[in-house]
Amino acid sequence: VIEGVLRAPLPEGETVESVPKGFFSEVIFDSRGSIARSGTVIEGGRVSRSQVLNEGGVMHRKLLLKYDVVTGSGVQTVERRGLVDAYQVEGDVYMLMTSSNAVKFDAKGIERETVDNIVNSFRLDF
Repeated sequence: VIEGVLRAPLPEGETVESVPKGFFSEVIFDSRGSIARSGTVIEGGRVSRSQVLNEGGVMHRKLLLKYDVVTGSGVQTVERRGLVDAYQVEGDVYMLMTSSNAVKFDAKGIERETVDNIVNSFRLDF
């Protein structure tokens, strides 16, 4: 599942490399953000891994998210994993987020490969 490209302003004086990883879970799972506005009800949500990368002089950050989504019945939740690739453009961070059912993601089969390939394809032309 592609959640889409998300954009958020970075805090004053922070960069995509220096901002605490908690910033990303706050903006991605914000109740006023585009994921919540799409009707997806999220419980919890945290960044479990964060890695700063320098590829060809372009700094970006890859993140692994863990969160639960409330099902349509509103009674059960489903564990999910998300991958994010984040780039800074001036004072904003642009993030591509993809996600998968946690069981399938952790099994490292075709669904995990698909999520990895999608997030690894994200590029911004500066």
